[in-house]
Amino acid sequence: MRIEDHFYNGQPGEDSRGVIIYHIGDEPCRPGHSYGPAVRDHYLIHCVLKGRGKFCKQGKEWKVGSGQGFLILPDELTYYEADREEPWEYCWVGFHGRDIAGIIRQCQLSEEAPIFSFADSERMLRCVRRMRELLKERDGEFQALSRLYEVFSMIRGEEEYQDKSEHLAGRVRAYIEKNYSYGITVAEIARAFAVDRSHMFRCFKKEYGVSVQDYLLQYRLKRARQLIEQTDMNVTEIMYSCGFMDLPNFSRQFKKKYGEAPAHFRGKEGIL
Repeated sequence: MRIEDHFYNGQPGEDSRGVIIYHIGDEPCRPGHSYGPAVRDHYLIHCVLKGRGKFCKQGKEWKVGSGQGFLILPDELTYYEADREEPWEYCWVGFHGRDIAGIIRQCQLSEEAPIFSFADSERMLRCVRRMRELLKERDGEFQALSRLYEVFSMIRGEEEYQDKSEHLAGRVRAYIEKNYSYGITVAEIARAFAVDRSHMFRCFKKEYGVSVQDYLLQYRLKRARQLIEQTDMNVTEIMYSCGFMDLPNFSRQFKKKYGEAPAHFRGKEGIL
């Protein structure tokens, strides 16, 4: 049975939003079931959950099986067909918007390379179906978009990147440098990346020679010194701006690092 919903009622190109979802569906196909040759006026991805089939365009043919998918670009003539012995079951999402071209590049997809892989078919189907449910709700659009970005993350293979210590370490470092002012903890950072705290520690220490905790503290202190030297903010304002929640602790850590409490540091010269 074919399950599909359409959500976009306007004309292509009239919406200026960064990302807009056009339609969503999933289908267990009959043997030899095909579509096309046809064109769309939007982007469309199909994610194969089971079975196999073929995807064709511009005289080229790709065999696509479970855990793989294909991208159709706007105004691109394509044809796809389910295998006659092991027909595929797939889910799909159609979308458009001014940000999509950049997202597609980040997923390392293009006109010449339209095939992608993903690790978890059950998660993909749950994500797509939840996206469809959310779009039926009165205030569900933004949550639905978050599910679409989850689909992009699966296509991009961010779970695979997490297994590479240098990539995880770099992402954790970037996260700290963007979020240090919010009072984040090491445990919260690990949850943000859905990784074990010990694994994150090992990867970060291997790459940068310090623990995540030490890097977070030292980055906050470095930023606090910059604010003392370059602004007229008072100590309490600087403390909160750098993610410290306790003034005695902030003063103690700052003095340990720079030899002077923050209240006495401003105006000092030659202190490293």
